[in-house]
Amino acid sequence: MRRLISGLVVLAALASGWWALYAWSTGNVVAAWFADRAEDGWLANYSDVSVGGFPAQFTTRIEGLELADPDTGWVWTAPTLTLEQRVFRPDHLRAIWPSEQALASPRERLTIRSEAIRSDLDVQPAARFALDASDTELRGVEISSTEGWSMRLPEGRLTGQRVEGEDDTYDVAFRASGLVPPAPMAAVLDPAGVLPEAIGEVVYTARMAFDRPWDLRAIEDRRPQITRLDLDEAAASWGAMLFRATGALDVDGQGQPDGEISVRAENWRAMVDLAVNAGALPEQLQSSVEGVLGMVAGLSGSPENIDATLAFRDGRVFLGPIPLGPAPRLVLR
Repeated sequence: MRRLISGLVVLAALASGWWALYAWSTGNVVAAWFADRAEDGWLANYSDVSVGGFPAQFTTRIEGLELADPDTGWVWTAPTLTLEQRVFRPDHLRAIWPSEQALASPRERLTIRSEAIRSDLDVQPAARFALDASDTELRGVEISSTEGWSMRLPEGRLTGQRVEGEDDTYDVAFRASGLVPPAPMAAVLDPAGVLPEAIGEVVYTARMAFDRPWDLRAIEDRRPQITRLDLDEAAASWGAMLFRATGALDVDGQGQPDGEISVRAENWRAMVDLAVNAGALPEQLQSSVEGVLGMVAGLSGSPENIDATLAFRDGRVFLGPIPLGPAPRLVLR
């Protein structure tokens, strides 16, 4: 019995020493990372870092965060960021975001308030924390801008899973309900106020390939860029309007997509009205567009619904043989 007790005491001492060594090294790693960013020309500040959670986990708390990327002009500030790791699972992180943080660009500053934003991350510590899987919960999020608008998201979830055998391809899913768009936007899109305040549901599921894995370089250097998009579903419902899309696109080095997306639009005339109200469609073209879309809807078998295919090629978007305009560039800043 005496030997057993002595062995347990020695084991506890070794475990405590290892925990203390890891906690000490974590503080050094954080300090070194911020110093490296400053050498690269960033504004990179924090006021304090502490590690707790003994003995079952490591809880790293970084306070007074300020990061500014000189290449993009983005600035992120937060009073605190908490990272949790279980002692026997260093490849699993939980990031707990503060109830208020700010994200600024050269154009505007966004204040982000939330009841909860938590991210569970499976990473590869030996490969610059390359992402294997992520699951982010969003509750009670409100974003307000210095440009005078605000929006609310009661509930949302974003997940990503690296495809087995692929370093840079991920299955991505986003689902949100009750999204309240900015009031100025809603007033422009729906001046008569006939639509519900909130967009009922937004769904996005896709397999996305990038030009390199998502790891620490996505913060330090640049964001990985999309090279392939296999869209399983992108859908949104707002009142009687429903939009759904599916298809596949290849994306070149300049962000130009090439491929086809099949779309279904229910109550499409209301969507045209929204486009005109928003200024996305000139009012003088409304009748012409409605004529073309009415013909497409007739081919679909229902005058109020459209089933059509959008083709992306040579930097433009086509509805059948009809050019609709320049294609959006898929570039992550």
